[in-house]
Amino acid sequence: MDDELLIGYSEEDAIDWLTEGAIAPAPRAPTAETVVAALRVVPPLLEAIPLLLDALARTTAPRAGVEGWDGDASPEAGFLALAGVLIPAAELGLGVFNTLQQHVFNGALSVSSTPATYVHDASPAGLTIHRRTFRFPVTAHHPRYGIGTQTFWFDVALEYDGFNVRGVSVNEDRGSSSTLVSSSFSITFTPSPYTAKNEPVAAVAYTISGRWDPVGLGDESFSGGFVVDAAGNLTDLRVSSSQRWVAHGTVTQSGGGAVPRPTTETHQTAVYFERSGSATLTGSEIRRIYDWYTAVPNAVQAEVRKGAQPIRLTGRASTTGTVQQNQALARRRADAVAKVLRELAGTGARIDVEAHGELGAATADGQEVRDERRVDLRCEYQVFAAPTPVR
Repeated sequence: MDDELLIGYSEEDAIDWLTEGAIAPAPRAPTAETVVAALRVVPPLLEAIPLLLDALARTTAPRAGVEGWDGDASPEAGFLALAGVLIPAAELGLGVFNTLQQHVFNGALSVSSTPATYVHDASPAGLTIHRRTFRFPVTAHHPRYGIGTQTFWFDVALEYDGFNVRGVSVNEDRGSSSTLVSSSFSITFTPSPYTAKNEPVAAVAYTISGRWDPVGLGDESFSGGFVVDAAGNLTDLRVSSSQRWVAHGTVTQSGGGAVPRPTTETHQTAVYFERSGSATLTGSEIRRIYDWYTAVPNAVQAEVRKGAQPIRLTGRASTTGTVQQNQALARRRADAVAKVLRELAGTGARIDVEAHGELGAATADGQEVRDERRVDLRCEYQVFAAPTPVR
């Protein structure tokens, strides 16, 4: 407490005067400076304002412009509406107004949030990482007359690729939020996994918890939450409290993009055998196998090498000879191609071999044609691309 402002008063005297409305014995009449000092040690100002006005009315000259006070109202007098009571700000002086503003308007706003990343499995290569922002308010009803609803704005920044949540965070927009009036508001955002590891689209759940305290009128806990997912959605936003003082508003969003949709790409070719009954590959056909394999996307090749992506070989034969002979010949031809592929992709590669022989041949029985002396190579894999916008 400032001694210059309280000559002849103790701190206890100032508090007693502010809260009880009397000091006995009174060394001297309360002044505006006394009010300033008292307010510094009694933050719940609003509860004491009626007594403050009574004391000012009894101990100072009559004020103009306030009900119950005689005299002409000064046209330039400023009034501060607080808790439904008009205080003549011009009469109290600028120092008191600043003190009122400091203790009444600048409440405590506390926000705690934890960023999160949730990756089920590595996303397919080449995906676009989109960034989308969701915005929503949390409102808090202030039961004190004349103050009204307080609004606090939050932005949820989400990075997603259609498979995994690459990053998510909750940020307070303090510039757009209310300036607290004789109250405190605390809120915490806590993330946790929402989907199982084997689900294709990862999602994160945020739990919301907090406390709203309009000082002097009780306080209330609140809870809620929301879910964000790798498809670029925010769902299930909810915030509530027992007295319905705290609630959430409407979610808006900006940025982001459409998540990729899987389609099947087929990469195929055929290699041929020059002589009837032969299962030996020529140099040019070995080169054809190499060119075909290296044209497969690198990410798919990596899956082939570790056995996660199959290559399917179908051996065929002309219709000369018996069905059994042609089945065995088709198998040897497919095995010859598989041997080359394993030299390219490694022994861990998954090569699925089928032998159709002359079955399904396009020619009649007993005909020898080059087109039937072949092995078909086929690799089917998924690719992901954002859908084309409809115009």
